[in-house]
Amino acid sequence: MTEEAAAQARGKTVYLHIGTPKSGTTYLQGALKRNKERLAARGVLWPGRNWGDQVFAVRDLANMHPHNHRPADVAGAWQRLVDEIHAWQGHSAIVSMEWLVGAKPQQIRRAVETLAPAEVSVVLTGRDLARTIPADWQEAMQNWDTYSWDEYLAALVDPELADAPPARRLWRQQDLGAILSRWNEVVPAARTHVITVPPPGTHPHVLWQRFAAVLGIDPDDYDTAAKGGNTSLGVVSAELMRNINVRAREAGLSWKANEKLLKHVLAKQVLTKRSGLEPALALPAEHYPWTIEHGKRIVSDVENAGVRVWGDLDELIPDPAHAREGTTPDAISDRDLLDAALDGIVGLVGDVNGKLAAQQPGRGAARAQPAGAEQALQKLPTRDLVKRFLVELASRVGWLGTLHRGWRALRRRNQPTDR
Repeated sequence: MTEEAAAQARGKTVYLHIGTPKSGTTYLQGALKRNKERLAARGVLWPGRNWGDQVFAVRDLANMHPHNHRPADVAGAWQRLVDEIHAWQGHSAIVSMEWLVGAKPQQIRRAVETLAPAEVSVVLTGRDLARTIPADWQEAMQNWDTYSWDEYLAALVDPELADAPPARRLWRQQDLGAILSRWNEVVPAARTHVITVPPPGTHPHVLWQRFAAVLGIDPDDYDTAAKGGNTSLGVVSAELMRNINVRAREAGLSWKANEKLLKHVLAKQVLTKRSGLEPALALPAEHYPWTIEHGKRIVSDVENAGVRVWGDLDELIPDPAHAREGTTPDAISDRDLLDAALDGIVGLVGDVNGKLAAQQPGRGAARAQPAGAEQALQKLPTRDLVKRFLVELASRVGWLGTLHRGWRALRRRNQPTDR
C-alpha cells in the first residue's frame, strides 16, 4: 500500500456484516444496493460494481468453491475489494456476505490484516431457530441436497448424528456463540455487534433501523422498502426440488452444469411464485422445547461474549405463541407435487424458449421481448406445451427428462383405475 493509500485508510471503519444466513441479510443487502449513491454522498462505501463482487471476494478470501465451481473472476477478488476500500476517501465501508460467518481464524486474520490500517467492526445478525430451521431446509433443497425433512430434523436433535452434514452446516452458520468466539480472537468484542431479528409480524424497517444504528447513519434517510428478497419456497415446491435433486443425482447430472436452471430459474424465479398458494413449512410442535433450550444457550453465549447488542436477546428464543401455521412434507399429496411440477415445467418453457429464440438469427423481436414468448406459450394446452418443450430441448437440457419422467410417474399414479 502506498503512503497516500495508507493515509486514506487510517481512521476509516470497515463494517463486515458476516451473517447469519436467513436473518434478513437479503433485505439489508438490497437496501444497501439501492442506496449505494446516497450512502457514498454521506461518506459510506458499498464496494464493488454489484453485490456479486462481494460474493466473489469472500469466496476468494475463504477459498470457497461450491461443487468445485471456480469462476475466473474469483481469483484476486478479495484484494480488488480491499484496494477499492483503501482508495475510498470517505469515513467507512460496508461488506455484507453471510458466508463470512463460517470463516476460519486464519481467514479472519487475513481479512483484518489486509484491511489495516482501517479498523474492522463485525456485525452479526441472528434469528430464532424455530424460524431459521425450516428456512434452512428449504434453502438446502434449492442447492442440490437430498435429505428429507424428517432426516434433517433427526440430524439436528440426535447427538449421535451431530457430524451429519445438516447439523454441521446449521451450527456452523447459526451458533452465534461459536461464531463470536472465532471472530473475537481477532476482532475485539468492543468492535463486535449483534443485531437480533424482530419477531414475526414486525415491519422490516425495524431491522434496518438497528443496522443503521450500528453504522451511525440516519435510518429514515434511505429507501428501505422491501423489494424482492430471498423468498422461501412453500412446502410442496421444496419437496419437489428434493425429488428432482434425487433423480438428477441418480442420472449422473452435475450441479455445476445445471445450477442456473435448477436453482436460479426453476426454484428462485418459477416456484417461489407459488409461495402464496402453498402452505409454509412448519416446525413441528414437539421440536419447540429443543429450539427453546438452544435459544437460551445462544443468548447466554452472546451475553458472555461481551459484545454490543442491538435489539432484544430474548428475540433469539423461540416463542411458541409465534409458531407459524403450515405443514410438513409428509402431509402433502402426489397431486400437490404434480401441480407444482407442471407449473415448474411451464415456467421453464417460457424461460428457456425465450433464450433459444434470442439466439436465432433474425429474431430481434424475441430478443427484445422474451417475456412475450413466455406469455404466448402459457396460453397453449399444458399437454401440448410439455410435449413441445421436451422434444425441442431434450438434447440440450438433459435433466429435464428426469423431471418429465417424474411427472409421468405421478400422473400415472393419479389416474383412476377400472374396478
